Amino acid sequence: MDRAGWFGAAAALALLGCAGETSVPQAPSLAGEPLRIAAWNIEHLAAEPGTGCEPRDEAGYALVREIIDQVDADVWLLQEIENEAALQRVFQAAEWPFHIEARPDTGRGPACWGRDDGARLRMQRTAIVVRDTIQHSRGADLAALDVGGRGFLRHGVAVTLDHAGREIDLLSVHLKSGCFSGDRSDACPTLFDQIPVVEAWIDERSAAGRSVIVGGDFNRRLALADDTVWADLDDGDPMGLVIAGEGAAAM
Repeated sequence: MDRAGWFGAAAALALLGCAGETSVPQAPSLAGEPLRIAAWNIEHLAAEPGTGCEPRDEAGYALVREIIDQVDADVWLLQEIENEAALQRVFQAAEWPFHIEARPDTGRGPACWGRDDGARLRMQRTAIVVRDTIQHSRGADLAALDVGGRGFLRHGVAVTLDHAGREIDLLSVHLKSGCFSGDRSDACPTLFDQIPVVEAWIDERSAAGRSVIVGGDFNRRLALADDTVWADLDDGDPMGLVIAGEGAAAM
């Protein structure tokens, strides 16, 4: 699949919750217009061309920029970002304030799977970028998603949008891979330990009357019938939690 098609399948996993609401929440608005929020696992966005497990040349970075322009979102919840220099390859820093996971570099990564050319995994951080015209503030990273405390599991990145008298808390996540459905994978215990962390983050903010959006790569088919992870998240508190976006069942 080409990158544009892969983006269409993988970009839209998001949870929306509004305290006290039982209907599907409407999109937030900015100056009377809907606020466009997109989530994208860009897949190994490295700072330097030709590096990492999905090396890009200049044309590859240009394609990412083209997709960003086409989607025309106001806020991006991103995954698999090496560092700020990688973001600068595809966003204009003067127009898009960067909020990138503060997790320290874990050092020389493992060899890329299926490669014999010496390429190694680069850092896969979560991030949020927001148009500079939108008032917002950085929140504390959700470091508790590193449930083993070893520095290898990705933290969540949080910002609060403040406009039109309304505060909206956003969280970009990239959860443990390998437990896409069911509970028999070796990765499932780790993913299942991360879910209460996300749920507590949602519950705390919803209890304070704030709107909440969690977006990114859940590495889970939440939209499958009777999915246990979704059942844990959508436990009725807060009410009105929904899976938003086309492609939510894709993996």
